[in-house]
Amino acid sequence: MAQFGEISLDFRKMELCRADRPVGLTLREFKALKFLVSRPEVVISRQRLINAAWPRRKRSSQRTVDNCIARLRQKIESNPDCPVFLRTVRGVGYKFVPGKTAHLLAGPEVNAGD
Repeated sequence: MAQFGEISLDFRKMELCRADRPVGLTLREFKALKFLVSRPEVVISRQRLINAAWPRRKRSSQRTVDNCIARLRQKIESNPDCPVFLRTVRGVGYKFVPGKTAHLLAGPEVNAGD
């Protein structure tokens, strides 16, 4: 389970809520978000995200990751054009920045492609 800002993410149920309202995620979006949230403040390369969220797709490109992150920002950021949680690290990839009010709880994890 993770909570940051208005967002609560339940890894076991594979559910995301924003301001207590369910938000639909695709399996790939969930896998990418889980991978980032599970590694706060760590810069993750696009290739590493491809390997985590699209492990069996041989032709996934870095643009696929960029599009996924853009969709996730639309769903979790208050202002997707100025992201707080999913930050771009130019030339490398992305990192999750939980903020001061975040609660990242350890516990039984669902294997969603780690």
